Amino acid sequence: MRIDDEGLGWHMKIGIGLWCLQSTATAPRSFTQAYAELREDAELAERVGVHSLWLSEHHGYYDGYCPALLPAAAAALSATESLVVGTGVLLLPLQDADRVGRAAADLNQRFDNRFHLGMGMGYRPTEFTAKGLDIAERVRRMNAGLDTLAADRPGPMWVGVTSHPAARRAGKRGLGLMISGAFSKQVVDELVVSHRQAWTDAGCPGGEQPPVGLLRNLWIADSEAQRRQALDWVRSSYLVYAGLGWGADDTGVDFRAQIEASMDEVEASAIVGSADQVADELAQYDVDLVIARIGYDQPPRSALTEVIERIGTELVGMVA
Repeated sequence: MRIDDEGLGWHMKIGIGLWCLQSTATAPRSFTQAYAELREDAELAERVGVHSLWLSEHHGYYDGYCPALLPAAAAALSATESLVVGTGVLLLPLQDADRVGRAAADLNQRFDNRFHLGMGMGYRPTEFTAKGLDIAERVRRMNAGLDTLAADRPGPMWVGVTSHPAARRAGKRGLGLMISGAFSKQVVDELVVSHRQAWTDAGCPGGEQPPVGLLRNLWIADSEAQRRQALDWVRSSYLVYAGLGWGADDTGVDFRAQIEASMDEVEASAIVGSADQVADELAQYDVDLVIARIGYDQPPRSALTEVIERIGTELVGMVA
């Protein structure tokens, strides 16, 4: 949370994510429909007062997981007037940083600085191979890309992290921190400390403490049955990531070796309950932005649009 200048209350922005634009085996749809629904969801989020909508990138997966976030972001931005649209995250080592910077600057010029560039390293060897790159080079490429973008400052920027080195990487460049969604509060707090300490040690680049964002599996539910259904959706969505080969670096969650135990950890970190209960849990976090991870492929569309509406009409006002 963020205490206001007079110490009278706390303030937190609420976004929603992650829109991946997939057509999965359990929820097949045309890609025309997927991208049309992105625009519809962006319009709905703006209408109910949600701060931002965030997109996610992968390459070469069977379901068409979005490989090109900047055009998708442009589609959502063009459908709205005030909603922030961000990448959560764009896989920077797979991209040309100069091109990304130019595109981000263009989006912000066209759409009143409503585009936020979130960047991460990637973790799937096959994605690097497909681009003719060696995954062993990802840290070097990430650092070089961040240096380029930090110098150019094409707009608000965030670094997605699952480890302390990544948190320090963002902090020392004065870039925002975006914490992965599956970690305990203790791990989240420790990553925030690493980020802020690195910023201070680097001489406070930018002059203003960079923001902290937290991706959190979150759902507003009124009954125990609804709560259990939402948690099942969370578990199922992370099984997909286990299949992609995702495993957190040094934060105690190893998806590949201990799938069931990891799913229990994911479930324990989820925030599911009434809007009041969700707001009470969020108040414990020292972050500026929470991205409610609701973009699972299992829920029916009616459930997704309902939770977007409830986040905007019930939750946002409690934490704003």
